[in-house]
Amino acid sequence: MNANMTETYETAAKTAVNAANSAGQLMVKNIEKMIELQMGSAKVYADALLNNAREALEVKDAQSARSYFEKQPEVVRGLVQKMAKDSGEIMELSRAYVDEAQALFTQSAADLGTVMEKDTKTRGKAA
Repeated sequence: MNANMTETYETAAKTAVNAANSAGQLMVKNIEKMIELQMGSAKVYADALLNNAREALEVKDAQSARSYFEKQPEVVRGLVQKMAKDSGEIMELSRAYVDEAQALFTQSAADLGTVMEKDTKTRGKAA
């Protein structure tokens, strides 16, 4: 009987470790994707800021100032569109993570339930 309990405990512990490992891998994968997205966005925003600053420094007279200021709504519109796109990608990453995590936790619970059910049946036969 002690051997059965030890075996059940070891199997349950392995199942839990595997579930924790899978959850950790899922989290790292998701963090990596989020960082890639944020770094890409930061570069786009920094480039836009620097390009706009360079263009502002090129203003030499009233005509170039007018041209610069007329272009600003287009610059802002482009940045707002990029922000909206990035927000959508973040939301999609979050949804995918939640779905994957939920599936992982459901499978882990089922796996642990199978271990416990097997132990219960084994104990019933031993009694």
